[in-house]
Amino acid sequence: MFIDNLISKDPSIKRHIVKTLTWRLVGTIDTIILSTIITGNVTVGAKIGGFELFTKMLLYYFHERVWYRINFGLPNRERRALKLKGGVAKNIHFQKFKISRSQRNTQNRHTSFVIWFTGLSGSGKSTLANGLEELLFKRNIKCYALDGDNVRLGLNSDLDFSAEGRKENIRRVAEISQLMSDAGVLVIASFISPFKEDRERAKTIIGEKNFLEIFVDCPLDVCEERDTKGLYSKAIKGEIKEFTGISSPYERPENPYLTIPSGTMSVKEGIDYIFKNIEQKLRLEKVAVDEVDAKEAKS
Repeated sequence: MFIDNLISKDPSIKRHIVKTLTWRLVGTIDTIILSTIITGNVTVGAKIGGFELFTKMLLYYFHERVWYRINFGLPNRERRALKLKGGVAKNIHFQKFKISRSQRNTQNRHTSFVIWFTGLSGSGKSTLANGLEELLFKRNIKCYALDGDNVRLGLNSDLDFSAEGRKENIRRVAEISQLMSDAGVLVIASFISPFKEDRERAKTIIGEKNFLEIFVDCPLDVCEERDTKGLYSKAIKGEIKEFTGISSPYERPENPYLTIPSGTMSVKEGIDYIFKNIEQKLRLEKVAVDEVDAKEAKS
């Protein structure tokens, strides 16, 4: 009953038990043969082998369970997850639907893509995202803002702030952003996303042509002065571990779509500058819009 309960909670335990038994049986046979040769007595050899089987089986099992949780020498968890996903995906096939992204864009009268704000905490990402969403909404652009804190209060509430937790947080947001932009919505994502590797992965998921990286560049001392959430003071005191800019690095984008110097540029100036640079990308070809007008007139 005890072993059955263990296996039901963690199916990998069953594999470890079987591996322990089979491997130790091989080792025990070797021990019995060697002991018999050395002592010249089969009975003594069998007793030594039996004792060794019992003790080493226990040691081997616990060693295997501990070693299973150690990542030394293995690819990172992200690659392990992808490997597992690849195994499951063998029986999964992409389902095509008749309504395309371009058709949704045409109906909405604007294109859809992802604006990805990245920068230190307190740099002004959420403020810019909020203002930009308001401006776009007033211009009848179907848009939606995804914010780091809001997402972690719901969808990603199960993730911590470890390196792996942060990677998974950005991966999930990128997948959601891709789906929403495919649905014809302009997505405004504001996440610290401090690591270049994670941002590159997000770009791959979303698609390079639909990923506009905007670096909200603000000096660390200015972010600390603002500290609207009181996070920097806690991080400096050691109350928050692995805090970006204090105890964890921020890798500056090398070639962002836009850079907003939020330490010197006003919020309004920043929003106007962003809109000016995305306005052309929002526009559809006139022919496509005329086709929609024609269909609406007929109906």
